[in-house]
Amino acid sequence: MLPLVPLVIQDLEHRNRRRKYLHVVTRRTEISLTAGLEGICTIVGRDGDVRRVAIEDFVTGNHQNVLRPGDLLRKIDLPATALRKRSAFRRISLTHLGRSAALLIGTLDAHDGVFMLTVSASTERPLRFKFPQIPGVDELRATLDREIPVLFDDVHGTPEYRKHMTYFYAEEIRRELLGRL
Repeated sequence: MLPLVPLVIQDLEHRNRRRKYLHVVTRRTEISLTAGLEGICTIVGRDGDVRRVAIEDFVTGNHQNVLRPGDLLRKIDLPATALRKRSAFRRISLTHLGRSAALLIGTLDAHDGVFMLTVSASTERPLRFKFPQIPGVDELRATLDREIPVLFDDVHGTPEYRKHMTYFYAEEIRRELLGRL
């Protein structure tokens, strides 16, 4: 496992008590990337209890995660096997440096043919779909229809736009990893 801590840590001063706190801001892009690469979070509780959570289970909704008061996201490990897989990445934003409207990462294991597709930005939390082999276009579309009932809706993209781009990029990734793009 390779450690990766996708955090921006800012030193903030508490005005009333003049004590310094570390404020941890998780970054969506890093969360998406680590979800696509099968990241595992190590969380240390206030009582010292250590627990491990898959990154796609770490984020539970829009601005929500599994951290309890006093918890610390200590590190995110990426399995070396995930880093050896063939991968494809697609991202779109309405503005050059703006928040993503859709971000997809696909991986293909050369040894067993397992295909995984991670969808984020268009959804409230990262979703990873695992197939025993690269699916056909109809199977992939049916899985996305069934497993993503609601797409995110905000100023960075309508649900219709996000759905279109998610399906478009999913098919592009599928074809690229098949070697047909």
